[in-house]
Amino acid sequence: MQEANVIASEMPGKAKPSDGQPTQRNLEVLAFMREFFEENDQLPPVATVCKHFGWRSLQAGQDHVNALSRHGLLERNAVGKLRFARGGRTA
Repeated sequence: MQEANVIASEMPGKAKPSDGQPTQRNLEVLAFMREFFEENDQLPPVATVCKHFGWRSLQAGQDHVNALSRHGLLERNAVGKLRFARGGRTA
């Protein structure tokens, strides 16, 4: 498995295995989400994130949202909607 992570980390455009910190791209996605929130009073749908970054795959956007959740920067409320983490880390 570690060998697969090394191969994946060397591929262009692929996220590197997590070292406990969000990647630069994760932080760019978070910044876009904050901008969108300021203008629209809600977080952007994953499809909007993908369109903004030029990704054709919805999974690419979802992977970044999941990473931000794992790093404690996003969380889900009681009904399952995403929100910025409260009282947690800030990037």
